[in-house]
Amino acid sequence: MNNSEEWKVYQFGESFDETYHLYFSKYGEVKSFTKNNPEGKILKGSLREGYPIISFTQFKPITESVKANFDEQAEHISEIRAEARELKKIIKKKSTAGKDLQNAVARIEELAKEIKSRVSRLSRQRQKDLKSRALYYHLLVHKAVAELFIPNDDPENKKFVIHKNFDKKDNRVENLSWATKDEVVKRSFESPKFISYKISKPKKDPTSVSKLSYSEVVLIKRKLKKGEPAARLARRFGVSDMQIHRIKTGENWSDIQLSLINNKS
Repeated sequence: MNNSEEWKVYQFGESFDETYHLYFSKYGEVKSFTKNNPEGKILKGSLREGYPIISFTQFKPITESVKANFDEQAEHISEIRAEARELKKIIKKKSTAGKDLQNAVARIEELAKEIKSRVSRLSRQRQKDLKSRALYYHLLVHKAVAELFIPNDDPENKKFVIHKNFDKKDNRVENLSWATKDEVVKRSFESPKFISYKISKPKKDPTSVSKLSYSEVVLIKRKLKKGEPAARLARRFGVSDMQIHRIKTGENWSDIQLSLINNKS
């Protein structure tokens, strides 16, 4: 960690635990501060679709009625334990008569079962209540860094954050920029990963996977040239709209040229 780097606290909405804070740096590092760790701890987080993400949980305050109910049950358990302790003292006394001793032992066994049952029930209730009060947060590191350090000149449209060098793990401020949805889509086709995929992707012979015959494609191309809608042609020939579109753009069946067809006729 660079001690000279700038850190800013992230305001993630209503905080129910005032002792928990998250700080992000201009270098894309994340640090948490808690009551038990006031010096702070660098967080590594996890990855979601290649993007570093920080996940944590906050809990809404417990209601007064539920707390009162839990306190009442806990107090009752304490009273039962106190009774069991007194009975154990009686057992240890040499003056305790045989019948009284037997009764005390039997009662202690009953109390032990009751304590176990009540503690188990209270524990389940506490866990259920805690789960109902949990709020789960997931912060994308690059988005949080941009929100804290990079002014957005068009927040209405620029709701996305891009990595200039296409490295999703490089969350330095200088590598991030706000962008529109269209800009994000455009950059996805410019990424080294996509370009590499397109280069290495084997070319398919459209005739090997097409349901269409040569003569049907000729007819489709003639209909398209006359302006017939692609959706209608797709229904007529039992293929997808996308396949008609690929024929129209020449991605499929590019070897069939209308000029050649017309010359032959």
